[in-house]
Amino acid sequence: MLIPPRWLLNIFVGLVMISIGLRVRRADFFNILRNRGLLGRSLLANCVLVPAFGFLLTRLVPLDASGKIGILLLAAVPGTPVALQFTRTARNRLAFVATLAFILSMSAVVIAPVAVQLVPHQQSQYRPTEDLILSLLVQIVFPLGLGALLARLWPAAAPALGKWLDILATVVFLFLMWETRGIRREAFRSLEGRLIGAMVALLIAGMTIGWWLGGPDRESRRVMATSTSMRNVVVTFFVARYWFPDTQVYFVPIAYLGMMVPANLIFTLVEKLLQRKSTAERALAK
Repeated sequence: MLIPPRWLLNIFVGLVMISIGLRVRRADFFNILRNRGLLGRSLLANCVLVPAFGFLLTRLVPLDASGKIGILLLAAVPGTPVALQFTRTARNRLAFVATLAFILSMSAVVIAPVAVQLVPHQQSQYRPTEDLILSLLVQIVFPLGLGALLARLWPAAAPALGKWLDILATVVFLFLMWETRGIRREAFRSLEGRLIGAMVALLIAGMTIGWWLGGPDRESRRVMATSTSMRNVVVTFFVARYWFPDTQVYFVPIAYLGMMVPANLIFTLVEKLLQRKSTAERALAK
């Protein structure tokens, strides 16, 4: 690999958050934080309903120990930064996108260590909480603040800079997918069919729950559907490698990455087409 995938992911998220900071006003963030109903439904979907569905899956589908642990961890840990590739296209809901990314990442910091304790595992001196908090600051908080600062210092240049950062972020994301293609292929070959079926069910359930709880606004629903279905494969992977050595648990988040990206790409494209069609119809009606 030319560049380690973790570095590519960090660069991608940083670029997206700077771009969002360039466009969104501070008042927009406060308005989202005041919308307790939407934020409450986001936490309900990601931290209660999807984990409950994952637990139910492990009871209904006969899986080996590695498969059960992988599904439970995926279902439990929300807040993947990979979702930003698709949620950031909701131009009218960027404040919600950034706020949701932060809140779900914070939830992952709390949930991941707890989730590990609920399944049998080998003891390890490694504790991810400090690393997760540092990653949250580096990936989300600092770049978002930098974007807001640049927008205040050079407001005229902010729109063009944000557009170029979006293009660069897309290039980095595509490179990330290319660099991880081999390990994703290996993961699919190593997992049994029932486990892959369970991951598909988890993906569909997450998307359905997110859409259902996203509220009346279609863009908010799309952001929620994507954010809820795309589980935190990064945190799940590192937890699996440290707490479940000599098992195939770490293959589960890798394979899920290979599912959730194309599924949400198709979903986002279809939604954008429907949005354009609806806008065109309203314009003709006038």
